[in-house]
Amino acid sequence: MQHLFRSSLMALAFGAMATVPASAHDAPGSGAQVSPASNTGQPAAKGDEAKGQEGPDTEDMFGFTVGTDVLEKGHYEISSEVESSFGKRFGRYHVDALKNTFTFAPFDGFSIELGAIGDRFSIRNVPGLDNRSFTGFGGLSAEFKWQLLKREASPFGLTLLAEPSLGFLDESTGERGRSQGLETRLLLDTALIPDTLFAGFNIIYEAEKFRPRGVRLFSSEGEELDAPLASCLARPPKVNPAPAESEDAGGSMEAANADESKEFCTAFARRKSAERSSNFGVSGALAFQALPNLFLGAEVRYLRAYEGLALQHFRGEAVFVGPTLYAKLSDHLALSAVCSTQVAGHAVGVPGRLDLDNFSRHQAKLKIKYEF
Repeated sequence: MQHLFRSSLMALAFGAMATVPASAHDAPGSGAQVSPASNTGQPAAKGDEAKGQEGPDTEDMFGFTVGTDVLEKGHYEISSEVESSFGKRFGRYHVDALKNTFTFAPFDGFSIELGAIGDRFSIRNVPGLDNRSFTGFGGLSAEFKWQLLKREASPFGLTLLAEPSLGFLDESTGERGRSQGLETRLLLDTALIPDTLFAGFNIIYEAEKFRPRGVRLFSSEGEELDAPLASCLARPPKVNPAPAESEDAGGSMEAANADESKEFCTAFARRKSAERSSNFGVSGALAFQALPNLFLGAEVRYLRAYEGLALQHFRGEAVFVGPTLYAKLSDHLALSAVCSTQVAGHAVGVPGRLDLDNFSRHQAKLKIKYEF
């Protein structure tokens, strides 16, 4: 309501300013002179118009590829986005991540986004994954964007992005645990045809450490146990009294009984080992203004999965292709959508032309944001 009230006041003010020169032009014989204030108002209006022609916001124009535009200083933004992954080689696989964020800009060219994530899993009869169907709190995230070059002042825009996160669920399998992740991107975009055709490009690196909840149990021989047994301390070996003349034979029987008892008890437990993984990739997209404030486009992404935080052991690769949509519904409200399908790929040690072990068959994202 406040924005509508302010807009109405501004419209009335501009209407009043426009009637002053019109009335002076209609009565040339009256001897009235145009005040200097009215003359100085015209260049100011041109300046405001030029400011509005800097071009559309490209941050969410390219789908999964991120544009270089950053929130202006003094502005705020709230957004909700749903990112879905579905489709494996066998069984049912559908994972949704709902992310709600609040963004602010402490100074020019730098923005901070704080987010909370909720996950929903529907996994059934997928080889290598446990059946799961539940919704839970996924974790927290923070995104930092630093704009190095503005697109209007240089041939292209350049921005650095870093997004650390803390999670409580494995984002792919739904297993409970604790994760620390970091996503970094180098963002570039440019206007191939001013206000009509835009291109975006990203270089992506992601790293994650995930430790599942629970412990691993071992016997006294160091073998991992599938199920917990009684503690070895609670089950001491039985020692049968023996005559002195049969001391040697009794000693050997006691040792055998002790070894047999230790094999069938839990000697010690350890925390489950952490899983370390990383991804590297590039993405590019084009967006064309089909209608005023409506952009349609296409996106291509090439992603590689590794074991280890520093891209140590290659696990697979995938190519995703899909259409994008970006619509500016009003001066404050915008909507973006993208749907990608894996068209090529390969997982190490698995036959087939797609990598459905490290990536899903389809990925989609829908985002709505409000700036004020």
